[in-house]
Amino acid sequence: VTFGAIFFVAGYFLLGTEGLPFFFAGLTLLIVGNGLFKPNISTMVGKLYPQGDARVDSAFTIFYMGINIGAFLSPIVAGAIASRYGYHAAYQAAGVGMLVSLATFVLLQSWVREAAPGVTETGETTARIAAIPAEIQTRRNLALLIFFGINILFWMAFKQNGNALAVFARDYTDRTPPPWLAETLHQSGLAKVFLDKQGREFPAALQASINPFFVIVFSPLMVAVWQALRRRDLEPSTPGKLVLGFGLCTLAFLYIGGVWRAAGPDLLSPAVLLVTYALITLAELCLSPMGLSLVSKLAHPRTRAVWMGGFFVSTAIGGYLSGAVGHFWDKWDRYPERTNFFFLLAGSSFLAMLLMLASYRVIASALPATRR
Repeated sequence: VTFGAIFFVAGYFLLGTEGLPFFFAGLTLLIVGNGLFKPNISTMVGKLYPQGDARVDSAFTIFYMGINIGAFLSPIVAGAIASRYGYHAAYQAAGVGMLVSLATFVLLQSWVREAAPGVTETGETTARIAAIPAEIQTRRNLALLIFFGINILFWMAFKQNGNALAVFARDYTDRTPPPWLAETLHQSGLAKVFLDKQGREFPAALQASINPFFVIVFSPLMVAVWQALRRRDLEPSTPGKLVLGFGLCTLAFLYIGGVWRAAGPDLLSPAVLLVTYALITLAELCLSPMGLSLVSKLAHPRTRAVWMGGFFVSTAIGGYLSGAVGHFWDKWDRYPERTNFFFLLAGSSFLAMLLMLASYRVIASALPATRR
Protein backbone atom coordinates (compact mmCIF):
# COMPACT_ATOMS: atom_id res chain seq x y z
CA VAL A 1 0.00 0.00 0.00
CA THR A 2 2.81 2.41 0.89
CA PHE A 3 4.71 1.77 -2.34
CA GLY A 4 1.48 2.10 -4.32
CA ALA A 5 0.81 5.49 -2.75
CA ILE A 6 4.39 6.61 -3.61
CA PHE A 7 3.87 5.60 -7.24
CA PHE A 8 0.58 7.53 -7.24
CA VAL A 9 2.25 10.70 -5.94
CA ALA A 10 5.02 10.51 -8.54
CA GLY A 11 2.56 9.69 -11.33
CA TYR A 12 0.28 12.64 -10.66
CA PHE A 13 3.16 15.11 -10.44
CA LEU A 14 4.50 13.79 -13.76
CA LEU A 15 1.04 14.26 -15.32
CA GLY A 16 1.17 17.81 -13.97
CA THR A 17 4.35 18.46 -15.99
CA GLU A 18 4.37 19.72 -19.60
CA GLY A 19 5.51 17.25 -22.25
CA LEU A 20 4.29 14.01 -23.82
CA PRO A 21 7.03 11.81 -22.22
CA PHE A 22 5.91 13.00 -18.76
CA PHE A 23 2.32 12.18 -19.69
CA PHE A 24 3.05 8.55 -20.57
CA ALA A 25 5.47 8.12 -17.67
CA GLY A 26 2.82 9.47 -15.30
CA LEU A 27 0.17 7.07 -16.61
CA THR A 28 2.59 4.15 -16.25
CA LEU A 29 3.31 5.01 -12.62
CA LEU A 30 -0.43 5.38 -11.90
CA ILE A 31 -1.08 1.90 -13.33
CA VAL A 32 1.67 0.35 -11.20
CA GLY A 33 0.53 2.30 -8.15
CA ASN A 34 -3.05 1.18 -8.62
CA GLY A 35 -1.97 -2.46 -8.87
CA LEU A 36 -0.09 -2.19 -5.58
CA PHE A 37 -2.56 0.03 -3.73
CA LYS A 38 -6.06 -1.12 -4.56
CA PRO A 39 -6.07 -4.89 -3.94
CA ASN A 40 -3.80 -4.69 -0.90
CA ILE A 41 -5.70 -1.98 0.98
CA SER A 42 -8.91 -3.95 0.32
CA THR A 43 -7.22 -7.04 1.76
CA MET A 44 -6.32 -5.08 4.91
CA VAL A 45 -10.01 -4.42 5.60
CA GLY A 46 -10.77 -8.14 5.61
CA LYS A 47 -7.88 -8.83 7.97
CA LEU A 48 -9.42 -6.62 10.64
CA TYR A 49 -12.00 -9.33 11.39
CA PRO A 50 -11.74 -13.01 12.38
CA GLN A 51 -12.67 -15.71 9.89
CA GLY A 52 -16.46 -15.88 9.44
CA ASP A 53 -17.22 -12.59 11.24
CA ALA A 54 -20.67 -11.38 10.15
CA ARG A 55 -19.56 -7.73 10.30
CA VAL A 56 -17.27 -8.00 7.27
CA ASP A 57 -20.02 -7.05 4.77
CA SER A 58 -20.76 -3.85 6.70
CA ALA A 59 -17.04 -3.12 7.07
CA PHE A 60 -16.52 -3.17 3.32
CA THR A 61 -19.58 -0.94 2.85
CA ILE A 62 -18.04 1.65 5.21
CA PHE A 63 -14.69 1.29 3.40
CA TYR A 64 -16.48 1.81 0.08
CA MET A 65 -18.14 4.95 1.42
CA GLY A 66 -14.71 6.36 2.23
CA ILE A 67 -13.59 5.72 -1.34
CA ASN A 68 -16.60 7.55 -2.70
CA ILE A 69 -16.12 10.63 -0.53
CA GLY A 70 -13.01 11.16 -2.62
CA ALA A 71 -14.88 10.25 -5.81
CA PHE A 72 -17.55 12.84 -4.97
CA LEU A 73 -15.09 15.65 -4.26
CA SER A 74 -12.65 14.96 -7.09
CA PRO A 75 -14.81 16.09 -10.06
CA ILE A 76 -15.76 19.24 -8.17
CA VAL A 77 -12.25 20.16 -7.02
CA ALA A 78 -10.41 19.04 -10.15
CA GLY A 79 -13.00 20.64 -12.42
CA ALA A 80 -12.80 23.98 -10.61
CA ILE A 81 -8.97 23.97 -10.67
CA ALA A 82 -8.75 22.86 -14.31
CA SER A 83 -11.21 25.50 -15.50
CA ARG A 84 -9.17 28.28 -13.89
CA TYR A 85 -5.55 27.08 -13.93
CA GLY A 86 -5.49 24.23 -16.47
CA TYR A 87 -5.31 20.47 -16.31
CA HIS A 88 -1.69 20.33 -15.20
CA ALA A 89 -2.57 22.22 -12.03
CA ALA A 90 -5.42 19.79 -11.40
CA TYR A 91 -3.05 16.81 -11.62
CA GLN A 92 -0.59 18.53 -9.28
CA ALA A 93 -3.44 19.04 -6.80
CA ALA A 94 -4.13 15.30 -7.02
CA GLY A 95 -0.45 14.68 -6.23
CA VAL A 96 -0.72 16.87 -3.13
CA GLY A 97 -3.85 14.98 -2.08
CA MET A 98 -2.01 11.66 -2.40
CA LEU A 99 0.85 13.04 -0.31
CA VAL A 100 -1.64 13.78 2.45
CA SER A 101 -3.08 10.26 2.05
CA LEU A 102 0.39 8.68 2.22
CA ALA A 103 1.34 10.65 5.34
CA THR A 104 -1.94 9.69 7.03
CA PHE A 105 -1.40 6.01 6.29
CA VAL A 106 2.24 5.95 7.43
CA LEU A 107 1.51 7.80 10.67
CA LEU A 108 -1.60 5.83 11.62
CA GLN A 109 -1.04 2.31 10.23
CA SER A 110 -0.06 1.05 13.69
CA TRP A 111 -3.73 1.46 14.65
CA VAL A 112 -4.67 -0.97 11.90
CA ARG A 113 -2.16 -3.57 13.14
CA GLU A 114 -3.38 -3.25 16.71
CA ALA A 115 -7.00 -3.67 15.64
CA ALA A 116 -6.40 -6.91 13.72
CA PRO A 117 -7.44 -9.85 15.96
CA GLY A 118 -5.19 -12.89 15.73
CA VAL A 119 -3.22 -11.52 12.78
CA THR A 120 0.54 -11.08 12.70
CA GLU A 121 2.47 -8.35 10.87
CA THR A 122 3.13 -10.74 7.98
CA GLY A 123 -0.50 -11.88 7.61
CA GLU A 124 -2.73 -14.59 9.05
CA THR A 125 -1.49 -16.92 11.77
CA THR A 126 0.20 -20.12 10.65
CA ALA A 127 -2.38 -22.24 12.41
CA ARG A 128 -5.23 -20.57 10.53
CA ILE A 129 -3.50 -21.08 7.18
CA ALA A 130 -2.85 -24.77 7.84
CA ALA A 131 -6.45 -25.32 8.96
CA ILE A 132 -7.91 -24.99 5.44
CA PRO A 133 -8.01 -28.39 3.66
CA ALA A 134 -7.01 -28.33 -0.01
CA GLU A 135 -10.38 -29.60 -1.27
CA ILE A 136 -12.24 -26.85 0.62
CA GLN A 137 -9.95 -24.13 -0.75
CA THR A 138 -10.37 -25.51 -4.27
CA ARG A 139 -14.14 -25.22 -3.91
CA ARG A 140 -13.74 -21.67 -2.64
CA ASN A 141 -11.49 -20.74 -5.57
CA LEU A 142 -14.07 -22.15 -8.00
CA ALA A 143 -16.81 -20.09 -6.33
CA LEU A 144 -14.69 -16.95 -6.73
CA LEU A 145 -14.05 -17.65 -10.42
CA ILE A 146 -17.79 -18.16 -11.02
CA PHE A 147 -18.56 -14.87 -9.29
CA PHE A 148 -15.85 -13.01 -11.24
CA GLY A 149 -17.40 -14.19 -14.52
CA ILE A 150 -20.88 -12.99 -13.53
CA ASN A 151 -19.47 -9.77 -12.04
CA ILE A 152 -18.29 -8.71 -15.51
CA LEU A 153 -21.89 -8.24 -16.63
CA PHE A 154 -22.66 -5.84 -13.79
CA TRP A 155 -19.68 -3.61 -14.50
CA MET A 156 -20.45 -3.65 -18.22
CA ALA A 157 -23.75 -1.98 -17.30
CA PHE A 158 -22.53 0.13 -14.37
CA LYS A 159 -19.58 1.63 -16.25
CA GLN A 160 -22.06 3.35 -18.57
CA ASN A 161 -21.81 5.93 -15.79
CA GLY A 162 -18.86 7.28 -17.77
CA ASN A 163 -20.26 6.48 -21.23
CA ALA A 164 -23.93 6.43 -22.20
CA LEU A 165 -25.25 7.95 -18.96
CA ALA A 166 -22.74 10.79 -19.23
CA VAL A 167 -23.89 11.51 -22.79
CA PHE A 168 -27.51 11.18 -21.70
CA ALA A 169 -26.94 13.74 -18.94
CA ARG A 170 -25.30 16.12 -21.41
CA ASP A 171 -27.66 15.80 -24.39
CA TYR A 172 -31.02 14.61 -23.10
CA THR A 173 -31.40 16.11 -19.61
CA ASP A 174 -32.58 19.60 -18.71
CA ARG A 175 -29.64 20.89 -16.65
CA THR A 176 -31.13 24.33 -15.95
CA PRO A 177 -31.45 24.84 -12.17
CA PRO A 178 -34.76 26.07 -10.71
CA PRO A 179 -34.85 29.89 -10.40
CA TRP A 180 -34.63 29.81 -6.59
CA LEU A 181 -31.57 27.53 -6.68
CA ALA A 182 -29.86 29.56 -9.39
CA GLU A 183 -30.37 32.75 -7.37
CA THR A 184 -29.02 31.10 -4.21
CA LEU A 185 -25.91 29.87 -6.01
CA HIS A 186 -25.23 33.29 -7.53
CA GLN A 187 -25.74 35.14 -4.27
CA SER A 188 -23.50 32.76 -2.33
CA GLY A 189 -20.74 32.82 -4.95
CA LEU A 190 -21.07 29.06 -5.50
CA ALA A 191 -22.25 29.54 -9.08
CA LYS A 192 -18.58 29.57 -10.16
CA VAL A 193 -18.20 26.07 -8.77
CA PHE A 194 -21.53 24.42 -9.62
CA LEU A 195 -22.66 26.21 -12.80
CA ASP A 196 -21.08 26.59 -16.23
CA LYS A 197 -19.12 29.67 -17.29
CA GLN A 198 -22.30 31.42 -18.36
CA GLY A 199 -23.88 30.68 -14.98
CA ARG A 200 -26.99 29.20 -16.58
CA GLU A 201 -26.67 25.39 -16.39
CA PHE A 202 -25.11 22.68 -14.31
CA PRO A 203 -22.10 21.47 -16.31
CA ALA A 204 -22.44 17.95 -17.71
CA ALA A 205 -19.25 16.94 -15.85
CA LEU A 206 -21.09 17.41 -12.53
CA GLN A 207 -22.93 14.19 -13.40
CA ALA A 208 -19.81 12.32 -12.27
CA SER A 209 -20.47 13.36 -8.66
CA ILE A 210 -24.04 12.02 -8.47
CA ASN A 211 -23.12 8.37 -7.98
CA PRO A 212 -20.48 8.90 -5.25
CA PHE A 213 -22.83 11.35 -3.51
CA PHE A 214 -25.48 8.64 -3.30
CA VAL A 215 -22.86 6.13 -2.10
CA ILE A 216 -22.02 8.48 0.79
CA VAL A 217 -25.71 8.95 1.63
CA PHE A 218 -26.82 5.33 1.25
CA SER A 219 -23.84 3.51 2.80
CA PRO A 220 -24.71 4.33 6.45
CA LEU A 221 -28.32 3.40 5.74
CA MET A 222 -27.30 0.07 4.21
CA VAL A 223 -25.03 -0.71 7.17
CA ALA A 224 -27.89 0.11 9.56
CA VAL A 225 -30.29 -2.12 7.60
CA TRP A 226 -27.86 -5.08 7.55
CA GLN A 227 -27.21 -4.67 11.29
CA ALA A 228 -30.92 -4.50 12.10
CA LEU A 229 -31.59 -7.63 10.05
CA ARG A 230 -28.58 -9.37 11.63
CA ARG A 231 -29.97 -8.79 15.11
CA ARG A 232 -33.11 -10.60 14.00
CA ASP A 233 -31.20 -13.36 12.16
CA LEU A 234 -32.72 -12.10 8.90
CA GLU A 235 -29.65 -10.63 7.21
CA PRO A 236 -29.25 -11.99 3.64
CA SER A 237 -26.09 -13.96 2.93
CA THR A 238 -23.38 -12.30 0.85
CA PRO A 239 -24.51 -14.20 -2.30
CA GLY A 240 -28.08 -13.10 -1.53
CA LYS A 241 -26.99 -9.47 -1.49
CA LEU A 242 -25.28 -10.01 -4.85
CA VAL A 243 -28.55 -11.31 -6.34
CA LEU A 244 -30.33 -8.23 -4.98
CA GLY A 245 -27.71 -5.99 -6.58
CA PHE A 246 -28.20 -7.48 -10.03
CA GLY A 247 -31.96 -7.09 -9.64
CA LEU A 248 -31.65 -3.39 -8.71
CA CYS A 249 -29.37 -2.79 -11.69
CA THR A 250 -31.98 -4.38 -13.96
CA LEU A 251 -34.67 -2.14 -12.48
CA ALA A 252 -32.52 1.00 -12.94
CA PHE A 253 -32.07 0.55 -16.68
CA LEU A 254 -35.67 -0.57 -17.19
CA TYR A 255 -36.74 2.64 -15.45
CA ILE A 256 -34.66 5.09 -17.47
CA GLY A 257 -35.40 3.33 -20.75
CA GLY A 258 -39.12 3.11 -20.04
CA VAL A 259 -39.48 6.72 -18.87
CA TRP A 260 -37.53 8.01 -21.87
CA ARG A 261 -39.61 5.93 -24.29
CA ALA A 262 -42.85 7.18 -22.71
CA ALA A 263 -41.82 10.85 -22.36
CA GLY A 264 -40.81 11.46 -25.94
CA PRO A 265 -37.77 13.15 -27.52
CA ASP A 266 -37.84 16.33 -25.38
CA LEU A 267 -35.29 16.96 -22.62
CA LEU A 268 -36.09 14.93 -19.52
CA SER A 269 -36.27 16.18 -15.97
CA PRO A 270 -33.06 15.69 -13.97
CA ALA A 271 -35.21 13.74 -11.52
CA VAL A 272 -35.16 10.82 -13.99
CA LEU A 273 -31.37 10.79 -13.92
CA LEU A 274 -31.33 11.07 -10.13
CA VAL A 275 -33.75 8.14 -9.64
CA THR A 276 -31.71 6.03 -12.07
CA TYR A 277 -28.51 6.82 -10.19
CA ALA A 278 -30.17 6.08 -6.86
CA LEU A 279 -31.12 2.59 -8.07
CA ILE A 280 -27.72 1.96 -9.66
CA THR A 281 -25.96 3.08 -6.49
CA LEU A 282 -28.04 0.74 -4.33
CA ALA A 283 -27.11 -2.03 -6.78
CA GLU A 284 -23.46 -1.04 -6.53
CA LEU A 285 -23.55 -1.18 -2.72
CA CYS A 286 -24.96 -4.71 -2.93
CA LEU A 287 -22.25 -5.77 -5.39
CA SER A 288 -18.94 -3.96 -5.11
CA PRO A 289 -18.33 -3.99 -1.31
CA MET A 290 -20.05 -7.37 -1.10
CA GLY A 291 -17.74 -8.67 -3.85
CA LEU A 292 -14.72 -7.48 -1.86
CA SER A 293 -16.19 -9.12 1.22
CA LEU A 294 -16.71 -12.39 -0.69
CA VAL A 295 -13.06 -12.43 -1.77
CA SER A 296 -11.99 -11.76 1.81
CA LYS A 297 -14.07 -14.71 3.01
CA LEU A 298 -13.13 -17.23 0.31
CA ALA A 299 -9.56 -16.46 -0.74
CA HIS A 300 -6.65 -18.22 0.93
CA PRO A 301 -4.91 -15.84 3.37
CA ARG A 302 -1.55 -16.20 1.58
CA THR A 303 -3.01 -15.24 -1.80
CA ARG A 304 -5.86 -12.94 -0.76
CA ALA A 305 -4.36 -9.82 -2.37
CA VAL A 306 -3.95 -11.73 -5.66
CA TRP A 307 -7.61 -12.74 -5.60
CA MET A 308 -8.53 -9.15 -4.80
CA GLY A 309 -6.62 -8.27 -7.94
CA GLY A 310 -8.71 -10.87 -9.79
CA PHE A 311 -11.87 -9.10 -8.62
CA PHE A 312 -10.57 -5.83 -10.06
CA VAL A 313 -9.61 -7.61 -13.30
CA SER A 314 -13.25 -8.66 -13.67
CA THR A 315 -14.36 -5.05 -13.15
CA ALA A 316 -11.78 -3.94 -15.73
CA ILE A 317 -13.13 -6.43 -18.29
CA GLY A 318 -16.62 -5.13 -17.57
CA GLY A 319 -15.33 -1.59 -18.11
CA TYR A 320 -13.86 -2.61 -21.47
CA LEU A 321 -17.12 -4.23 -22.52
CA SER A 322 -19.05 -1.12 -21.47
CA GLY A 323 -17.16 0.70 -24.21
CA ALA A 324 -17.63 -2.17 -26.64
CA VAL A 325 -21.43 -2.22 -26.27
CA GLY A 326 -21.32 1.54 -26.85
CA HIS A 327 -21.39 0.51 -30.51
CA PHE A 328 -25.13 0.05 -30.09
CA TRP A 329 -25.50 3.60 -28.73
CA ASP A 330 -23.97 4.83 -31.97
CA LYS A 331 -25.95 2.37 -34.08
CA TRP A 332 -29.25 3.43 -32.51
CA ASP A 333 -28.48 7.08 -33.17
CA ARG A 334 -31.94 8.59 -32.85
CA TYR A 335 -35.07 8.53 -30.71
CA PRO A 336 -36.88 6.20 -29.98
CA GLU A 337 -34.42 3.50 -31.13
CA ARG A 338 -31.75 4.81 -28.74
CA THR A 339 -33.92 3.89 -25.74
CA ASN A 340 -33.26 0.26 -26.70
CA PHE A 341 -29.71 0.71 -25.43
CA PHE A 342 -30.93 0.93 -21.84
CA PHE A 343 -33.22 -2.07 -22.36
CA LEU A 344 -30.16 -3.99 -23.61
CA LEU A 345 -28.35 -3.21 -20.35
CA ALA A 346 -31.42 -4.20 -18.36
CA GLY A 347 -31.41 -7.54 -20.20
CA SER A 348 -27.72 -8.21 -19.52
CA SER A 349 -28.19 -7.33 -15.84
CA PHE A 350 -31.21 -9.65 -15.63
CA LEU A 351 -29.11 -12.42 -17.19
CA ALA A 352 -26.46 -11.81 -14.52
CA MET A 353 -29.12 -12.11 -11.81
CA LEU A 354 -30.30 -15.45 -13.24
CA LEU A 355 -26.72 -16.74 -13.41
CA MET A 356 -26.14 -15.66 -9.82
CA LEU A 357 -29.29 -17.45 -8.71
CA ALA A 358 -28.15 -20.59 -10.55
CA SER A 359 -24.74 -20.37 -8.81
CA TYR A 360 -26.12 -19.45 -5.40
CA ARG A 361 -25.71 -22.86 -3.76
CA VAL A 362 -22.18 -23.35 -5.09
CA ILE A 363 -21.02 -20.00 -3.72
CA ALA A 364 -22.98 -20.11 -0.47
CA SER A 365 -21.78 -23.64 0.38
CA ALA A 366 -18.14 -22.53 -0.03
CA LEU A 367 -18.45 -19.76 2.57
CA PRO A 368 -17.01 -20.35 6.06
CA ALA A 369 -19.43 -20.60 8.94
CA THR A 370 -20.66 -17.16 10.05
CA ARG A 371 -19.98 -15.85 13.54
CA ARG A 372 -22.60 -13.42 14.75
